[in-house]
Amino acid sequence: MKPQEKAAGTKERILTRILPLFLVNNYETITIGLMEDATRMTRGTIYRYFDNKEDIFKQALFRYYDSPQNVLFAIYPEKHNLTEYWKLKIQQLECAYSYLREYGILVDMLAISHYIEIQGMRIIPSFSEMIASHKHRNLKYWSLVIRNTPDISLNTQRMSYHRAGQIYHAMFLQLCSSYPKVKLSLPAFKFS
Repeated sequence: MKPQEKAAGTKERILTRILPLFLVNNYETITIGLMEDATRMTRGTIYRYFDNKEDIFKQALFRYYDSPQNVLFAIYPEKHNLTEYWKLKIQQLECAYSYLREYGILVDMLAISHYIEIQGMRIIPSFSEMIASHKHRNLKYWSLVIRNTPDISLNTQRMSYHRAGQIYHAMFLQLCSSYPKVKLSLPAFKFS
């Protein structure tokens, strides 16, 4: 293995093992000792790859928030109809749930995503731009899915595609906050 590949692998292991700490703990309460315990590496090794705790937090935060492990991550719908996209979002939800359970995190995924948003905006103000981008894309993508579904017709004078997308996005978020206790089937909704 080349030294660069080994370094990238070590940095990735550090981020992977430290991220769960940031998902459920207040930024200020995480010490280098906790990070050493989580990574099973010394502080010298950790700080060889990161400048400081804020740098670790920032990289872990962006890595998590901009991945399908975060239920608020916007997945591009391509040419999916509503049923296909719903299945894709359910897979994302199940993946996020499995990821959190692997680390013994039993809080609902939506709460985790909102918690990390709050922590992120407090420590890294520019993080709010990523949050806004994902929120905008989620609404846009759900609207595209409604447009791609031939058996949904909207009376566009009463309901826009954007509004219909907002409704399905809200239903998905509700599911995220009550998963795994609820049915995963696509909710029927009449738009006329």
